[in-house]
Parts: sequence; C-alpha cells; structure tokens
Amino acid sequence: MGFGGATAAMIASLKNNSRRNKREAFDGWTTSDKESQGVKIELVSEDALAKIREKLKKQRKTVIHKNLIALGLMILLVFGCILYLLN
Repeated sequence: MGFGGATAAMIASLKNNSRRNKREAFDGWTTSDKESQGVKIELVSEDALAKIREKLKKQRKTVIHKNLIALGLMILLVFGCILYLLN
C-alpha cells in the first residue's frame, strides 16, 4: 500500500500514548461495590416495566412507519425522475 513512514510513526505514537493500561476506569468506585460499580440499583415493579416495554414498542413502531413512508417517497421520487428523463 505504501503509506510511508508518517503513517507508521502515527500508529506507533498512538500505541505508545495509549492510556488504557495506565489508569483505572473511575476513581469513584469503591472496592466494596464491585458488582454495581457505583451505579445505584433501584428495584422497579412489574407494572412499571410493562409500561416501559409498551412505550418502547410504540416508539419503535412509529419509527418504523416513518422510515417506511420516507423510503416509499424516495422510491417514488426516483421513479418519477427516471420517467421524466426517459421522456
């Protein structure tokens, strides 16, 4: 591919400067709370979960409908342009 020395130097610099091995994720986490890792866990009732699921289903359904309408309009526009150019 022949990228030259600049690309190799950039990759080496990124590898050397990587901080992933040199730090912990967050200092606020305590050793006694490893399971939740600082996130407060609250219990939610089954009714609330059911409402959340229904709300998400409605949102997904509306997004799918909007996408289908947009796709249909785009297809009609393309066909209209093709027919216009052929005449």
